[in-house]
Amino acid sequence: MDHAFGKIRNALDEVGIRDDTILWYTSDNGAQRRVGYNGGYRGFKGEIYEGGLLVPAILEWPARIKSHRATDVCCSTSDIYPTLLDIVGATVENQPPVDGVSLLPLIEGKWPKRPGPMGFWQYPARGIVMESKPLMSELLAAQKAGEDLEPDESSQRVAELPNPPHVLDRFPGHAAWIDQDWKLHRIEGRRDGKVRWELYNLEADPAKKRIY
Repeated sequence: MDHAFGKIRNALDEVGIRDDTILWYTSDNGAQRRVGYNGGYRGFKGEIYEGGLLVPAILEWPARIKSHRATDVCCSTSDIYPTLLDIVGATVENQPPVDGVSLLPLIEGKWPKRPGPMGFWQYPARGIVMESKPLMSELLAAQKAGEDLEPDESSQRVAELPNPPHVLDRFPGHAAWIDQDWKLHRIEGRRDGKVRWELYNLEADPAKKRIY
């Protein structure tokens, strides 16, 4: 990845658009259980505790971000789309509801905190599984031979909704609502349908050992 990012930077330099190009890096959500490092937080990939949600992200934009700085404002990948729309001043006709918010004020240093909450929902149904390791191994072998692969069927179906479809009159599974330092979890049991609630203060108790 480091070499790939370097190639992108060099190519942008060659055509003279490096300073005006946004490069936005973020990892996939959460660490794999048993093999990944979750930063000491609770939970792993596929869960909506912090160990399954928190990942690093880096944004480069030399024309507008002149020096290195860090923020502890919580953001989401859902914010990327409205941020890019805001930056270019674009509007979309018949735009469906957008979950995220524009991060342009944060980029410009005008945000002390996120202006609104973020919601997460772990719906109790599996999506379409696509194993990346065998696909990437096949692609590497093909590229070494000067060839390419046809798109795998599973990669063309990953956006399909699980079966059965989402219900609209209840909220099964595990949901969470983050508002500044507070995070409220709503957890519905798979078998009995009973709901329990967990409230945490992320600033005072990032490891989530105390339920308020």
